[in-house]
Amino acid sequence: MNYFFVAHICALAMSWAQPALTVDRFSACVDVGVEAIAGGVDPALAVALSYTESRFNRDAKSNRGAYGPLQIKPTFHCPNRRLKGCDLIKAGIGAIIRYRNRYGSDWLCHWNSGNRCYRKSRRFARIVDKRRKLLRGER
Repeated sequence: MNYFFVAHICALAMSWAQPALTVDRFSACVDVGVEAIAGGVDPALAVALSYTESRFNRDAKSNRGAYGPLQIKPTFHCPNRRLKGCDLIKAGIGAIIRYRNRYGSDWLCHWNSGNRCYRKSRRFARIVDKRRKLLRGER
């Protein structure tokens, strides 16, 4: 993997959004992809997840206490268990690794729902995987 691939998949993902996303969102996408490479995670997967969760919004906050482009909960995934001082992208990539190790092939479903997979969370996983395949040029 290289950084040109990350820029390419971010440009592709940015084209999905209507209206077009901002330069800051593109920068967040690239940061997610670069951190994914550094953490040994498929950047297309991390970018697809970030697009699905927040449209690459660094300031995204859910009503359930999830933050950042990958929508992580600081109490579970930040080193100090607090939002302040937490690198949300790095923590998100670490969370992907932990979820993959804990839940195996069903990890995306659990990412969305927690300990149990439901119909809605399985649909979420299919959407992310479909986007990952599009970014990779797979069918």
